Amino acid sequence: MHDKELCEQIGQRIRQRRTELSLGQQYLADKLDVNKSTIQRYESGAIDNSKKLILEGLSEALQVSPEWLKGEVNVYEPEVTDRRELQISDAMTEILQEIHRIHADMKDDELYFSEDLLLLMLREYMCFVERFQEASKKYSKLTGRDEVAVAAGFSSEKELNETLFLRSIFHTTNTFRDMSEIVRQYPKEPQVARAKLRQLLQEVR
Repeated sequence: MHDKELCEQIGQRIRQRRTELSLGQQYLADKLDVNKSTIQRYESGAIDNSKKLILEGLSEALQVSPEWLKGEVNVYEPEVTDRRELQISDAMTEILQEIHRIHADMKDDELYFSEDLLLLMLREYMCFVERFQEASKKYSKLTGRDEVAVAAGFSSEKELNETLFLRSIFHTTNTFRDMSEIVRQYPKEPQVARAKLRQLLQEVR
């Protein structure tokens, strides 16, 4: 016989956190490998949701502690605060799982190439975020520069701001263009492609 009050407390917090992350019940069902109706009953407290394995699965999926779900603590500071962050977290976990899976199926050179490609994407993304944030602050709200824009050969202040913004993130667009060319080159000249990829990695460290 389960503790009905505890199960209702857990159910309320499951629903609270799920709503906070804008998640559907099907998301939790997929994560816990159960039916959607089971999640509905977990949230209503109609069935026992206080078992250790269930709590651990729920807490991992919702990025909270089992103690918070049980009401033992009332304050939590989750690393994941919205649905997009959770999707990114899920994607990164899936990527790592895929890397482990393909270790046995790929030659070392092929594996290293695919992993270096991923590293470059992640490093360039970090550089992009920094540049993008700075460019957004500098050029998205600038006003009162029509004369400067015309003197510089632009038709308007808006065109000047757009150009300056794009220049700020130019490195990222170039890097992804280079990555595309390297991937196309790999089947014909794998050694050359790997060398170019390693060079790009050095440039974004």
